[in-house]
Amino acid sequence: MLPPMQQLRIPTPAVPRNRTTSKQERKATGLVESGRLHLSLSNASFTEFERTFLERQQAWLRAARAPPERLAIKRRTAEDILLGAHGRECTWKEFSRALRRTEKLGYDNVGRQAHVACLFAMTANQFPDQADRARRKLDEAERRVLLLRRDHPTRMELLEEISHIRRKARWKAPARRTS
Repeated sequence: MLPPMQQLRIPTPAVPRNRTTSKQERKATGLVESGRLHLSLSNASFTEFERTFLERQQAWLRAARAPPERLAIKRRTAEDILLGAHGRECTWKEFSRALRRTEKLGYDNVGRQAHVACLFAMTANQFPDQADRARRKLDEAERRVLLLRRDHPTRMELLEEISHIRRKARWKAPARRTS
């Protein structure tokens, strides 16, 4: 007869603490901390929001081990600040500063680029003189998304979000090239 399940001791293999695992843990910790920071600053002015995120970025950069990790931290912080600028309905001077920061650092992937373009396009009513630039940025993001494989897991979601933003702004889709 077999012993009861509680008495069976099956050794579990030890998970090695290699760089990949610790890097993933640091990334997850940074994302959680970033989310908590967003919540704690929900009633803060944009100036305070931006200052706090830039201060936290310095701490995150000190903990980073490699240049690609530092660049990813800077990109995520810039996107967080842009999101904060959008949510606080800032002046164009403040919003454009946050937008320039994200454009200067580039994007980790097409999804991040589409997200930034959508945020910018949603400000078209707030900054009507920037509507053409926002539309061009949205069109460029859509072109990049269309280059993804048809079976890419986020392709349809990104295209739907872009078309939703375009409908809200009452912009027509750009003409498709046929060749």
